[in-house]
Amino acid sequence: MHTQTIFVGSLPESATNERLEEIFSEIGPVKQCFVVREKGTEKCRGFGFVKYSMEEDAQRALKEIKDFDGKRLSLSLAKKKIDDKKKAGLNEENNTNFPGIKKQQLKSRLIIRNLSFKCSEDDLKEVFEKYGTVLEAKIPLKPDGKMRGFAFVLFKNVCGAAKALKEMNLKEIKGRPVAVDWAVPKDKYTASTQSSHPGNPKAKEEDESEDEDDSEDNENSEDEEGNSEDEDDHRKEEEEKDDDDDNSNDDDDDDGLNSANAFTFCHVKSQCSLLVFRNLSFDTDEEGLESVLLQYGELNYIKILLHPDTEHSKGCAFAQFKTKDAADRCIVAAQDEAEKGGIRVDGRKLSIVAAVSREDAVKLKVDKKKVETGSRNLYLAREGLIRSGTKAAEGVSEADMAKRTRFEEMKRAKLRDISVFVSKTRLCIHNLPKSVDNKKLKALCLQAVKGVKGVRITECRVMYDKKPERGQVVGQSLGYGFVQFQEHEQALSTLRYLNNNPDIFSSHKRPIVEFSLEDSRKLKIKEIRKQKHKDFLKSNAFKGGKPQQKTLGDNTRPQKSNPEKQNQHGFYSGFQTKAAVEHVDLKNGKKRKKVLPLPSHRGPKIRMRDKGKQQAPPPKKAKPGSKRSNQRRLMVEKPSQLKNQVCIL
Repeated sequence: MHTQTIFVGSLPESATNERLEEIFSEIGPVKQCFVVREKGTEKCRGFGFVKYSMEEDAQRALKEIKDFDGKRLSLSLAKKKIDDKKKAGLNEENNTNFPGIKKQQLKSRLIIRNLSFKCSEDDLKEVFEKYGTVLEAKIPLKPDGKMRGFAFVLFKNVCGAAKALKEMNLKEIKGRPVAVDWAVPKDKYTASTQSSHPGNPKAKEEDESEDEDDSEDNENSEDEEGNSEDEDDHRKEEEEKDDDDDNSNDDDDDDGLNSANAFTFCHVKSQCSLLVFRNLSFDTDEEGLESVLLQYGELNYIKILLHPDTEHSKGCAFAQFKTKDAADRCIVAAQDEAEKGGIRVDGRKLSIVAAVSREDAVKLKVDKKKVETGSRNLYLAREGLIRSGTKAAEGVSEADMAKRTRFEEMKRAKLRDISVFVSKTRLCIHNLPKSVDNKKLKALCLQAVKGVKGVRITECRVMYDKKPERGQVVGQSLGYGFVQFQEHEQALSTLRYLNNNPDIFSSHKRPIVEFSLEDSRKLKIKEIRKQKHKDFLKSNAFKGGKPQQKTLGDNTRPQKSNPEKQNQHGFYSGFQTKAAVEHVDLKNGKKRKKVLPLPSHRGPKIRMRDKGKQQAPPPKKAKPGSKRSNQRRLMVEKPSQLKNQVCIL
């Protein structure tokens, strides 16, 4: 008996749905309301149904509503509908072997959570129709008429629902990202939510709404039957009990199959007649697969693997033939690589292999190295982390723990940028004493990997202040530095040796070592700068070593290059060697490369044209006590003297 649905009897022939809803909505919000009419006419048959959202409103209506436009009504709680199949005395086996269409369709049902209140059912249909045929989109409402924040979408087939789940999960609908998942039966959803989130009111609310939504679907279909058939006070009620019976029967059958499969597999696995089928369509059932496999031989059983939570196909199945020859014929037929070859079921080409026992699977298993798929190496960010209260934090001073906490927060903030990654070979060492320089830091790192062959440190530097103190060449140490190794294993060993080691400096000042954070954008700019520098050096070397031709006009002929005049208008790059390799003949008949001698001249360059000419006197240095006017006068006289000397000569 439903406590929210009221059977309304003794209605006049002129009763309408609108008038019935107007009377009963004075008590509370009405979820559904209608009168039963005679087939093909608008004449009321004298009864109807009213469903409230809350049980309390239904009880109040039974007590307070007495008449309909002056005619006294007969009110009572509606009863469940008795299934015609059970009236006819049909056995449960028929109900189990031939499940209803509605039960199959519910497997292609999705639940959409975190739904915007601006979204309507039509908007949901419009969004999800591009992935398949949408039979229904339902948004449950609260008793006050407000949306609950989630919805259900029913597809025609499982394939379209699976595609929509893959494409629309975490996508935005009406400016709000939604979470899409399979809608599971009430009992399984309640069990999972109670085990994972006990006492969660929101999960309970969604559960109740899903159950109400299921009941609405069944009630709507049964209302149409009630309008077209004879009068029955219980035609409106849903068939939940029957569906529950079907579900329980199916579960019992599945349990029986699982036990039978386990028993059969243990006894026939040595016969190699058990096959594994992959790439199955989600819509393929056991009957459809059996009809295709029977052409290769008789079968013992077929079992399609289902997901334990959603009860949807995993796209994989097991089938056991009665003979090994039939299984071999099936495998050979599946290996046909022709365009239309192989075994196809529901338009998909199956991948078929022979099943093996657990012992054989262990023997055939190949040890595969774990391949890191992430390019940011975030798993290394926790290397060297020490939390207060742990065993590693024993004996660490409060100042060091405060530094570690601050560095960890800074690291987490930087890693929010997807362009920042963790280096595998570069270490950042904090908490260094001021006396530690590059050499001492390198010696400490080499001590950490002592005994390892081929250790190479490509970078080791302590960071200093850019503004040195008075009388010093470099500034004061900033207390941290960077060390880069050639191999990741060497960097990892150094980190684990130096980090939090009280024997390195002192127990009150321990090294804080972690893998360095790198910015991919800055590294890219650095690589571009290096490449430009290489290209620049290469172009200069080419210009200095190969003679170039200089044209002064259209009628001028190419002249031989003069080494002294070659770089007059270009960038002066100092002494240059010839690019061409010259050889020297030795007395024994062999050749060797010509060794270029060092430049024979030193000091400033004196050109041939200036030999014998009077050189300009060096500029006079200004005295410390001279005035600014004297300095200006000297600067003005210097170019004028040079000009006069050139004119005299």
